[in-house]
Amino acid sequence: MSKLIITAAVTGGEPVSREMTPHVPCSPEEIVEETVRCWEAGASIVHLHAKEPGTGRPAPDPNPVLKQYIKMIRDRCDIIINATTGGGRRATAEKLDEMIRERCWLGQEMSSLNMGSVNSWVRPYEGTFMNQVPTIERWAGYMKEAGIKPELEIYDTGMINTAKILAEKGVLDEPLHIQFVMIGATGISPTPKGLLYCLDQIPNSWTWSVCALGRHELPMGAVAMTLGGHVRVGFEDNIYLKHGELAKSNAQLVERIVTVAKALNIEVATADESRRILGLRKA
Repeated sequence: MSKLIITAAVTGGEPVSREMTPHVPCSPEEIVEETVRCWEAGASIVHLHAKEPGTGRPAPDPNPVLKQYIKMIRDRCDIIINATTGGGRRATAEKLDEMIRERCWLGQEMSSLNMGSVNSWVRPYEGTFMNQVPTIERWAGYMKEAGIKPELEIYDTGMINTAKILAEKGVLDEPLHIQFVMIGATGISPTPKGLLYCLDQIPNSWTWSVCALGRHELPMGAVAMTLGGHVRVGFEDNIYLKHGELAKSNAQLVERIVTVAKALNIEVATADESRRILGLRKA
């Protein structure tokens, strides 16, 4: 069995701000410190969104913020950096495309790439998160030019087929690395049966990870690691340590999943071991 790669999604993504939890890191210094603590706890990848200091809301101009995070993190530890392409959707399509192309050259080793459009999974379920196939192809091309590996975000099973089609076309280089984003509601249900079905659809050569929201984060992470997969934890997916108790840091969530892995006799990968598993070049 491969060693376990743990990703820490430390910034809370788009929705999690200080209005939801006082513990979400907002300033560059807080985010870097949180990243280092997660790395020390066992995370080998950090997934980043750009945040507005003080409030934790999405930064209006993400790229300079992400560039600052990446430089500061590089000065502190050797964790693999994964920068989002999912956030910052307030720009026009043309401006967003330009922003993503520029973002591929900020110095990260990986970037997320949503493999299709998905209806909102948050009540009242209004709106659609758009990622059309031509957009995916362009952004995959930008990543290939920059030498960074895409992490393919799978919100429903049809997106697995999209990944296969783009691999056959040569848009994506195999073996792919995918993440099953088990959002429930309008996407994949966070259940062992749902995960097993997804795994039946992918080649054995692909690497894969699971992130699940809220109370599903821990049990689905445990299921994933027993099946040879990898795990994402952090405030982007879950802000609670247990029912009614806010986690005080992302590192607590990393420590918890490491405890589960040790109980199952599953070794946790270092950053360099994760690079070898994923076929990354070190930035």
